[in-house]
Amino acid sequence: MTTMTNGGLAADIRRFRMGSVQRVWVLTASLATAAATLFVIVVQPLPTPATTVALPWVGWAVAFAISEVIVVHVPFQREAHTFSLGDVLLAAGMLVIAPADLVLAQVVGAGVALLLYRRQRGTKLAFNAAALLLGSTLAVIVFAALTDEQAGSNPWHWLAALVAVLVLTVTSDVCIFAVISLSEGRADWRRLPGMLTLSLPFSLGAGAVGLVVERTAMDDPAALALLAVPTGLVFAAYRAYTRARKQEENLRVLHETTSLLYTGDADTALGQFLAAVRNAFAAGVAELVLLGEDGSATLSRSRDGQEPVALAPLEDPEQATRLVDCCATATGTSTTRTGAAGGQALDRYAADRGLKDAMVSVLGTEGRTHGLLLVGDRLGDVATFDRNDLALLETFARHVATSLERGRLEHDLRQVTDLKEKLRHQAMHDALTGLPNRTLFLDRTEHALALAGRNGLWPAVLYIDLDGFKPVNDTHGHEAGDVLLRAFAERLHGCLRAADTAARLGGDEFAVLLHGPIDESGVQRVLDRIRAELTLPIDLGAGRVATVGASIGVAIADAAIDVGTLVQHADAAMYAAKRGGRGISRFYEPGLGEDGSTRPDPGAELAAGLARGEFTVHYQPLVDLRTGRAAGAEALVRWEHPTDGFRPPDTFIPLAEDTGLIAEIGAFVLRDACRQAARWTRPDDDGPAPMVTVNLSAQEVTDPRTVEQVRAALAEAKLDPYRLVLEITETVLMQDREAATRNLRDLKALGVRVAIDDFGTGYSSLAYLCTFPLDMLKVAREFVDGLGRDANADVVTRAVVDLAGALGLLTVAEGIETAHQQEHVAQLGCDLAQGYLFSRPVDAETVLAVMTGEAAPAGVVVPTA
Repeated sequence: MTTMTNGGLAADIRRFRMGSVQRVWVLTASLATAAATLFVIVVQPLPTPATTVALPWVGWAVAFAISEVIVVHVPFQREAHTFSLGDVLLAAGMLVIAPADLVLAQVVGAGVALLLYRRQRGTKLAFNAAALLLGSTLAVIVFAALTDEQAGSNPWHWLAALVAVLVLTVTSDVCIFAVISLSEGRADWRRLPGMLTLSLPFSLGAGAVGLVVERTAMDDPAALALLAVPTGLVFAAYRAYTRARKQEENLRVLHETTSLLYTGDADTALGQFLAAVRNAFAAGVAELVLLGEDGSATLSRSRDGQEPVALAPLEDPEQATRLVDCCATATGTSTTRTGAAGGQALDRYAADRGLKDAMVSVLGTEGRTHGLLLVGDRLGDVATFDRNDLALLETFARHVATSLERGRLEHDLRQVTDLKEKLRHQAMHDALTGLPNRTLFLDRTEHALALAGRNGLWPAVLYIDLDGFKPVNDTHGHEAGDVLLRAFAERLHGCLRAADTAARLGGDEFAVLLHGPIDESGVQRVLDRIRAELTLPIDLGAGRVATVGASIGVAIADAAIDVGTLVQHADAAMYAAKRGGRGISRFYEPGLGEDGSTRPDPGAELAAGLARGEFTVHYQPLVDLRTGRAAGAEALVRWEHPTDGFRPPDTFIPLAEDTGLIAEIGAFVLRDACRQAARWTRPDDDGPAPMVTVNLSAQEVTDPRTVEQVRAALAEAKLDPYRLVLEITETVLMQDREAATRNLRDLKALGVRVAIDDFGTGYSSLAYLCTFPLDMLKVAREFVDGLGRDANADVVTRAVVDLAGALGLLTVAEGIETAHQQEHVAQLGCDLAQGYLFSRPVDAETVLAVMTGEAAPAGVVVPTA
């Protein structure tokens, strides 16, 4: 007989508590109803065998209960099957006890053992009891049908008893298969034959032993003592064999599992390692806590049915320290389990996380504790972890601790942790100036308002727009403009208190949060310090200097304002200051935004610019690092505002996405890029035709209309689809994976290529490289800037190039500004490059001259032959 264990029913129930539990109860009730009906109508009227044993059914029930204690646990895939000696008693009882008494004895005895010894409750207990009742009832019915006209005990009766035992086994396996299918929402029919192959031979052997016991008891009861001797020897030999196999398996698993720590990237390696640890201990969860020398701690976790967690900061490192102390005081060693004497800290830890049991081992070497390795939620009917499990976990922990002590693993993990922190910092700070960006500024302002609501100390916000920045940028170039912005950011930060925040919102716009209490006179002192800094010339390098001014708007918060309104008031005051003559400051006053002196609605201004044809497309050449020739160009949208001149894309692209105008801008850029690329041909050139790359926004990646827009643009320009490359950032790609996958596959069907822009600055998981149809990786400018100066930048760039090569993808190095950077990326194996070293973004006619082999215009150094 087989019963469903925690590894099957219980683990599956944990996965489908949303509605599936009710379906299991319906199945259980159906099994119980069918079994009870058959028992009353068919089984009870069946006659008692001619030969009986003077043992009441209660005695048989006790025997069945004992048989459920003496069991063999065999893991199979994700379930654990439990084989009991109940089949021995069932086969013998067929011949010597009334059928109804046999069914009652087995159900009652096994049910009591499941309840008291295996501690089954609720759905699992009810299901196992119902399945057992149905199987036992069908077994005695089949036995009675096969022996209806036979009398006494003979080989036919023995064969009928074996068939009846197999009927019980098949019934149990089918019921278990049904409940697993309900839990998973599908029926994997390949699983059922495997279950039957595993259970039928054991049941057949147990039934045969039962018949031998019955014949021996009837013919010569004293001979049962002789039968016990070989049975005991076989059992002891089996235990020794399984113990040896277990040790051999543990050594294999130990080697394979610890070796996973050095495969793939750290996140993937940790996930695979902890999943292997869970499988080794048949556990629902495995956790690795690493303690830093600075008192910090990280948590990595693999839990059944959930995405793995890698190196997440642990909010309460002291809890890990308490677990270390728990191990030391509970057993005097480095390993303990729930329920052990002195292990209250682990008991509380397990209870807080809903774990029914757990064991933990300290990762310690001489003079240092590196962390903890924990497993919990034992699967299967085995009550909890035993001494052998503790010994194996301690061995795992020693291997991991040794790896940490040697430094290689800890160094790798620390690098990943530092990289994640760096990426988090980048997401909240401006890359150029290092100041907080708009997102972080709004978050800090919201917190300041919430605090002021409790203590009454209201903050103020300054909105700053630089006057004279555009002429500097146009006259001296992009690098000079960057120098000016960085210098102003540094000076602005120096004008503030430590608690205040300076942020760059985009372009030449900055903002300042002044914490309360502060009034107009306090704000004025800050403004005076900023004005004093603005009077000082800024060294742009190469003997060039510049002086800029600033229009500043001020809004002081009160109890009736929210963060959006506060910033809007400061913005309105700034625009009023700019309209008032520039270089002045203005405090917000009620009605300031209603007199027409504030800036127009940005969305309406953007829409009007599109309607008036103020947008153009410029192109930045891509250079083949092997031949030195132009291999294509990237299409970049530009907005020439009638009063402000060229506005950088980072000032209007987010607005376009917010207002929904990004689709219209994207379609405009796509059509122009295809039309221009169709002109980039050289009749005498037998090399590959130049490509054109176009950026897709988050909205375009998931919009099903994008595919048709691309198809139409290609057809209109008569452009070979292979020459069009669509660029997507990692973050955009992961926002809606299903829609992105669907659209990208449809786009690939058109024949276009797909590139990942700014690769390495978004998601650390590399799984999407296998999921999405990609052709090209663009190494982010942040990494190229650090080549030769930052070892991490060298490592990351080399890793990206090697990864792309292994996957058969092209690599493009962005932001090449020096010959040294060009040589470096070429040595690393990059295929293409772009940057100011070769050319700034240029208009369509200029890039046409480059692509068709005409003389390159001034400022464009891309070789044309």
